[in-house]
Amino acid sequence: MSPPSGPRAEIRRDYVPAADYSEKFHRLEVERLWPRTWQVACRLEEIPEVGDYVNYEIANESILVVRSAPDTVKAFYNVCPHRGRRLRDDERGNLSMIYCGYHAWTFDLDGKPTTIPSREDWNGCPASSDNDFSLGPVRAETWAGWVWINMDPDGPSLMEYLGPIPSRIDRYEWEHCRIRSHQTIIFPVNWKVAIEAFVEPYHVIATHPQLLRWGHGKASGTEEYLQSGFLHAGHYGSRNYDFDDPASEFKDVREYLYTSAHNTYHNLHGLYHEEGLRAAERLRDEGPEGMTINEASMMHWDLRREEMIKAGAPYPEGIEPIDSSIIEWLFFPNSSVLTSVEGAFWYRARPNGDDPNSCIFQVIVLGRYASGKEPDFEYEFYPTLESFKGKNPILEQDFSNMLAVHKGVRSRGFKAARPNPVQESQVGNFHRVLHGFIYGNDEWAAE
Repeated sequence: MSPPSGPRAEIRRDYVPAADYSEKFHRLEVERLWPRTWQVACRLEEIPEVGDYVNYEIANESILVVRSAPDTVKAFYNVCPHRGRRLRDDERGNLSMIYCGYHAWTFDLDGKPTTIPSREDWNGCPASSDNDFSLGPVRAETWAGWVWINMDPDGPSLMEYLGPIPSRIDRYEWEHCRIRSHQTIIFPVNWKVAIEAFVEPYHVIATHPQLLRWGHGKASGTEEYLQSGFLHAGHYGSRNYDFDDPASEFKDVREYLYTSAHNTYHNLHGLYHEEGLRAAERLRDEGPEGMTINEASMMHWDLRREEMIKAGAPYPEGIEPIDSSIIEWLFFPNSSVLTSVEGAFWYRARPNGDDPNSCIFQVIVLGRYASGKEPDFEYEFYPTLESFKGKNPILEQDFSNMLAVHKGVRSRGFKAARPNPVQESQVGNFHRVLHGFIYGNDEWAAE
């Protein structure tokens, strides 16, 4: 499907018009963005048995993702083709057939009608075959242990959409990971304000000043992939650290790496899990004095591998230390992922129903575990930011920014965002690709 034609505002890597956050732009996203992109709907492990389903909601759409057979996942619009009643209101569950409570129409797990009361009354009517009365299909494909959906029947396949990303990410073997925690928070901000808070490292100096204990200086730039107009990008998280600086808090790289791992484990609750923390403790206690930062980092890498194998976890042998230099990936349009040898830290943001001033924000932490040792987790739901308080100290530092930005971008005095074209290039390029969906333009993916 070609992008719709229309006017296009000026947009650059360092210039994002304020109108992108408006209610009018939201309406265009509902019409032109969400129905045409691949989006993560759920993990395969969330629907392990035949009949298991997840109700994925995006803007004003609801899509049922169903395990229809042991090796088959299908997706359908969550609406009865008879009179348009919503079929399921719950978020997840198991069913042997899909039932409409209005007139008792039923459908099998392939979406075909199995019961239509007084079916003979339609005899002689056009468009009244089983195919005409089946649930509306939505494309569903899988990658990296996730189920992805796309409402566009004519769009690219998931692999075409992802382009070179699997060649960079498959080595992490996320399909072997399992959910460690799953949190949903309702943010009173536009979904783009939320996702943009986590796709650049430039904000660390003001928002997370405590993290400067583990590095300072200019954050690195990004790698970006435009595949058929879809932006996927990863930013480098490296910072400089001068251990010879008299003002430096750390003089021993072993202590430096240990405290960094300890802080991340206890305050972010992801990236470093128990194995990574034990490896950092061993580095501090077993590493020789006088190590360089590179020597200590390599020893910590090897110790993490030892600890994971000792725990019986499936270690991703294809990952190399250089892979850890990119700490975050943006999968267009609405997933931001922090990578780790121990799993992943997955952010997902999307509109809360049809409200441009509210979004559903999810934090899904993945880990690696020995068979039978996967953790039991709860689907945590937090209806307000206040109800989430105390759950994740690092993440909570970002909240005030998002609330203030959401207010600020609606001011008459705000004409455009001016992202740093190096350290925040993902923000500007994200909007350039977004404009391609909204307005359409042969040059929409160009500099």
